[in-house]
Amino acid sequence: MSARNTFECDARPRRFKPYPSYKDSGAEWLRRVPAHWDIAPLFTVARERDIRNSQGRETNVLSLSYGRIVRRDVSANFGLMPESFNTYQIVGPDNIVLRLTDLQNDKRSLRVGIVREPGIITSAYVALGVVTRVTPSYFFHLLHAYDITKVFYALGGGVRQTMKFEDLKRMPILVPIENEQCAIADFLNRETGRIDELVSENERLIELLREERAALIARAVTKGLDSLLSKLAFERRR
Repeated sequence: MSARNTFECDARPRRFKPYPSYKDSGAEWLRRVPAHWDIAPLFTVARERDIRNSQGRETNVLSLSYGRIVRRDVSANFGLMPESFNTYQIVGPDNIVLRLTDLQNDKRSLRVGIVREPGIITSAYVALGVVTRVTPSYFFHLLHAYDITKVFYALGGGVRQTMKFEDLKRMPILVPIENEQCAIADFLNRETGRIDELVSENERLIELLREERAALIARAVTKGLDSLLSKLAFERRR
């Protein structure tokens, strides 16, 4: 098989029969997995990227925020900023970024994101590039699952403040057959996208209710109840 990943997912829905048998994965957090899935150490499917922005040729600064890779507005000067971005590492579409720092003090953050555009990100993070056997989207969802089930905190015989690629490279990676990877990734992209939309709609509703609450308080204390009750009665008649 070629050293470069060549999987392309077919977006057409597929149906799979229930798996006939399962096997012990050998990993406590995975337990039993489908018997026909391979289990491979991470370094056999992905490599660490470490391409420094030494000449400052890339200026699109990225950040990992709540499990998403987003553009960072350097003009806003929010948070700690380096004197130069030449020490940042260059990443590209489908790279996976892991923030494995401050493990002892922060067990709530989402630590895995997938890159959607070329850019640079702090070299304190681990950046991975898929080379074979797994699709980037499936690989991201698998590592995200490891993240939300707190796998990283238990690796290496105890909690560490910071982990490097050397600490991850033998971590077991589940490798289904290609069309199953695509089906899993397509399903998760679709369903998590739907959930994200619902969350966004609810957040907007909450913001509108907060604005209404503030306006209600302001009107009551500055205009009096007679004016407020008249306004409410008028709105309810509409």
